[in-house]
Amino acid sequence: MKAIVIKGPGMLDVKDVPQPGSPVKGHLVVKMQAMGVNGGDVLDISGAMPQGFFPKSRHNIAGVSGVGTVVETGEGVPDGYKGKNVTVYRSLLFSDDIIGTWSEYVQLHYLHCVILPDTVNPRDYAGSLVNNITAFAFLQQVKAEGHKGIIATAANSATGLSMLGVCQAYGVPLIMLARNEVAREELKSLGAKHVLVQNSPGYQQNLQQAAQELQTTAVFDGVGGAALNSVMEVLPAGTSVYSYGYLGGGEPLNFHTRVLMKGITLKGFSNFRTATVKEPLLLEQALSELGKIIGNPHFATKAGMQFRFSQIEEAFAFATSGKGKAILIP
Repeated sequence: MKAIVIKGPGMLDVKDVPQPGSPVKGHLVVKMQAMGVNGGDVLDISGAMPQGFFPKSRHNIAGVSGVGTVVETGEGVPDGYKGKNVTVYRSLLFSDDIIGTWSEYVQLHYLHCVILPDTVNPRDYAGSLVNNITAFAFLQQVKAEGHKGIIATAANSATGLSMLGVCQAYGVPLIMLARNEVAREELKSLGAKHVLVQNSPGYQQNLQQAAQELQTTAVFDGVGGAALNSVMEVLPAGTSVYSYGYLGGGEPLNFHTRVLMKGITLKGFSNFRTATVKEPLLLEQALSELGKIIGNPHFATKAGMQFRFSQIEEAFAFATSGKGKAILIP
């Protein structure tokens, strides 16, 4: 079968590799339909992350996300997977038997997968499970830590939209910070109730009031920089800021010491470090819960251009250009 393999840091090639046979215990064989090129792929292929950070693939095949149809199931896989379309994210569980997603057929553990409803277009889920599980795991963590509501900075990002979908499904108050009016309208069309446009008249005062009323003391921050600096002083006392990305670029955080005197804390966030992902039973429950709501538009992939395997260099360049998500088609 054809697959895209990592030859070295930043180097990819299309090669013929052995097709998986009968899957090992707990695993599935999936015939792939489409694969998103995500930020995690760029990091993995670049060699920027330490050895062992991402689960490795047989034959050094690239790709962590995608969507396809389950054609065979191994011993111990629960009923209901065979013949179903699944969206996959291979980084959720380490296994020595993984075959990466940028190939015609993959072998993955069933805990890398969410079964899709028959009513959706599978290709709309080629690269979004990473965003979906990140939002879900974040909500579980902050609820366990005593928070009742969330503020999302990267509101219109794929992970921000997933957070909107999760909060709507579970009735959690959410304030979304949009870049502009166009972004605000997109969020409102998806049912967001509390959307503030950054740097609009009264922005900080309105955020301060809304955060107090809704008790949104967990900040889901994928931006950092100026966007986070602008709100630090109006966050409620006892707020925790969880940073999972830095779309704001290299601008450092800069705030007065009185912010710390209000009991505001800052910490990093990764779904890999949450109990939801680290504990297999909780992960299985999370993937099942996501399967109940994943048909909602918040959880679909924001697709850009499609590319064949033979166009991998163009796809990778597009993915790193900021123009949208590249989608690979076998």
